[in-house]
Amino acid sequence: MVSTPAMAQAAPCANPANPIVAENCQPGTNEWITQNPIGDIFGYASVDSVNRGGSLDFLVDTGAPTFDIRIYRSGYYGGLGGRLVKTVEAVPGQKQPDCQEQYDTGLVSCANWAASYTLHIPEDWVSGVYVARIIRSDTGGDNYILFVVRDDERDSAILYQQSVSTYQAYNNYGSKSTYSSSSGFCPTVTEASRAAKVSYNRPYNQSMADPNSYFRAEYPMVRWLEQQGYDVTYSTTSDTHRSGQPGAANELLDHQAFFSVGHDEYWTQEMWDAITAARDAGVHLGFFTANTSYWRIRMEDDPITGEPNSVLVTYKTIESGPPDPTGFSTSTWRDPEGPNQPENSLIGVMYIGDNDSLFFPMRITADKVSDRIYRHTGLEAMPPDTYINVGDYIFGWEWDAVVDNGHTPNGLEILAETPVFGLLLQDAGKFENGMMGLAAAHTTRYTAPSGALVFASGTIQWSWGLGARAVLPVEPDAIISQMTYNLLADMGLTPATPVGIILDGEETGPAPIDPARFISLDAPAPVISDVQAAVSGDSVTISWKTDVETIGQIWFGGRSGHVIFPMAQDLEYRTEHSITISDLTTPRDFKVGPSVFTTAARYFTVTASDKNWNTSISAEGSFEIGTPPLATQLRNTFNSLTQPARCFVRANLTLSIGIGVVGALVVLALLAFGFRTLRRRGRAAG
Repeated sequence: MVSTPAMAQAAPCANPANPIVAENCQPGTNEWITQNPIGDIFGYASVDSVNRGGSLDFLVDTGAPTFDIRIYRSGYYGGLGGRLVKTVEAVPGQKQPDCQEQYDTGLVSCANWAASYTLHIPEDWVSGVYVARIIRSDTGGDNYILFVVRDDERDSAILYQQSVSTYQAYNNYGSKSTYSSSSGFCPTVTEASRAAKVSYNRPYNQSMADPNSYFRAEYPMVRWLEQQGYDVTYSTTSDTHRSGQPGAANELLDHQAFFSVGHDEYWTQEMWDAITAARDAGVHLGFFTANTSYWRIRMEDDPITGEPNSVLVTYKTIESGPPDPTGFSTSTWRDPEGPNQPENSLIGVMYIGDNDSLFFPMRITADKVSDRIYRHTGLEAMPPDTYINVGDYIFGWEWDAVVDNGHTPNGLEILAETPVFGLLLQDAGKFENGMMGLAAAHTTRYTAPSGALVFASGTIQWSWGLGARAVLPVEPDAIISQMTYNLLADMGLTPATPVGIILDGEETGPAPIDPARFISLDAPAPVISDVQAAVSGDSVTISWKTDVETIGQIWFGGRSGHVIFPMAQDLEYRTEHSITISDLTTPRDFKVGPSVFTTAARYFTVTASDKNWNTSISAEGSFEIGTPPLATQLRNTFNSLTQPARCFVRANLTLSIGIGVVGALVVLALLAFGFRTLRRRGRAAG
């Protein structure tokens, strides 16, 4: 019998099996979601995690006379996703000083801000992810601050890690992140505009809708774990880092399983060491992630306060610029001239590519369904040589795969192979060398010599099959939910309030699956024809036809064989497609930074995916853009001429003021000299 929400809620609240069950019996609310994020209030917490009974500061910048703080714990709470645990009203507002900057490295630190409110964590607060909404009293503008409450004294079954290091790497508050695409145009020591160092002492500039935030893929997993009543406590990547420091107690060893969820891209060596040691001690690892442990980073003290481990350092040498001056390589983990420690040696898979604007269902083939992870799913009776697509938007936006590099763990099993397409890496991490193409992402599992299971989803958005798509509640996918339960059960983890899953030992089987969902592996891919590019000024209309109804994307590149930018898409199933792309001469910021289109030539491909996600990619086409409007030409010329001067002024403000004063004096002197000369000539003429 499949349990229902009403059944799960009835008895457990009378005698809760663990603190998570008891906590989720409390009344919930969805008011933790920001309502009016108009950018007129920002804040951050002095630490990203704190133990029960500890304290932290909120540092808030706002022009409002007062603001309110409403603190919510993130969880299930009857599907509402949060519970209000504390309200603080009429906190005095203040305009904080400008954050301090190091222009050579791009570091922006707001550690010079003053505390607006000190929060003392009650001993009875349950470990979890907490969201503090800060709300202006005048405009109603609001924003959020994240922090984790730990429970260092409780050895829960699951230790959940929040990926704070990745949030901060993408955070461009102060106009700098570790990505040139969100760091303006002023160069740093990296020989690009991206920062080599970012501070944790900054507000998050990401909205709740941003893909590189807690809310995109982590919140849905937290919601599901707590709905099911798993015994879980919470930590952050900062805590994992501390667990791996020499001489420190490895907190991961106190739990049966350690989970990394969503987008966990930036790892220190200490994190790697702590997680590896946990695996080798028999702690199960669940990587419900992709692009995991891609960049190796190190931590530094804050240059203003001296706060330890509060500045993330990554020179990303494989992309551009000099190596990390300390001699400790901060490049990709797989960089053969850097760490040379490919991430698949621990995780089983490694990042291969992404598609930021189109996501894929998980593909399960009949030859895989005899594995234990598929028990109670109804897939065991799939016809031979067929596949089924499971879940909406599960594989995205980045994906991992098994790679034959000599580092694959012994006994690695491929549980599913999902077709994807997008930008594919061609080397050890220089993104600009990528090329658009077809690939397969892998869901895997292996058993370490210690007996620990190590699971890798191969996708960031596995959790989108568990009842929420980011903050939006959706119907959970029965197969993804059952697979997740099966995996956790094999790790010895038991849900106290199971909902929508079949437990081992139950006699009732799953609902039958519609045979029409089983698709032959021999199904052909769509045929693309009549690809045309019609140019009009600095716009182009690209059209193509397919033999069956399809959806499609258009990808651009600045040179032949280097098509890497998704430019537009048509998500209506049809056989004739036409998309117009305008303003092609305006510089665009892509993931790698400012536009690499340095000539009038544009190269492109189009894709076609049918309703069963069989996909084709056209041959490469090309066109040349026409002359842009005069206003666009003037704007582009002005920007290219003034950008270096603006960067110089920003990095050398005092010197620039001095030069400006001297220049003004010189101009005044020349004017005075000219005036005197004219007067003399006038007298002489008279």
